[in-house]
Parts: sequence; C-alpha cells; structure tokens
Amino acid sequence: MPGTAPALGARGRLRDPGSRWWRNAEAGIAPPVEALFNRGPSPVGGGSGVVNAPGWGLDVGYGTTTVSSMRMVVDVSDWDASQWINLTGASGHAFDPHCTDRTADWSAVRSRPWPFSTAAVSAATRDTLRLEPR
Repeated sequence: MPGTAPALGARGRLRDPGSRWWRNAEAGIAPPVEALFNRGPSPVGGGSGVVNAPGWGLDVGYGTTTVSSMRMVVDVSDWDASQWINLTGASGHAFDPHCTDRTADWSAVRSRPWPFSTAAVSAATRDTLRLEPR
C-alpha cells in the first residue's frame, strides 16, 4: 500500500502495511449463503486491546474473525451532534442498493450524523416508509 505509514503490530513492533499480516487482517460478513451475503473482505486495523477491536486468533491465522457491528459517539450536551455507523448498511435486504452502503465508511472508521430532534430528523429524511393497517 504505497503512501501508507507503518503502524504498530503485535507486541508494539512496527509493521509494514504491505506485509502479509496486514493483507490478511480483513473483515468479511460470514456465511450461511456466502455468495449472496458475504460482501467483504474489508480492510480493518487495530487489535483486541483497542477501541475498534477486531478479533483474531493465532490458532486459526491472522484473518479477522470478529468485529464491531456498530459504533456510536453520543453527545448528551447536543443530541443532534451524535454520530454512528453500522457495519453493513441501511437495509438488511441482500439485493437492496443500501445493503452495504455504509461498509466503506465503517472500514475507514468514519461515522455518520445521527439526528435526534424532530427538526434534525426532518432535515435529514430522504425517504419515508409509511405502514398503514387495512
């Protein structure tokens, strides 16, 4: 990965971002129907002792086995300033264009606004799903 600075690896040693370990430290959405639902892998950094803690075990190699599915920062002094991101996307439907629309931001540790007040939610709303009884 040209232009990427080395980072601390296991036991605090500097590691080369182009090394085999770094290429294998990726997160994917696991089976059951891998061809439909596994949209990874997505590069991840960190380790088990940090905030964005991906999990892996030496007994199975350096491939990531667990990751945070959602991150949030809540500002209780200004609820509308809160941010969050989830691993996949706004839709849970595998064929919806929003199924993985947040994965790149999640992988890059970027968050999205989390509007709270009625005014902020109204300003941020793009689509509305209205369910009415028959």
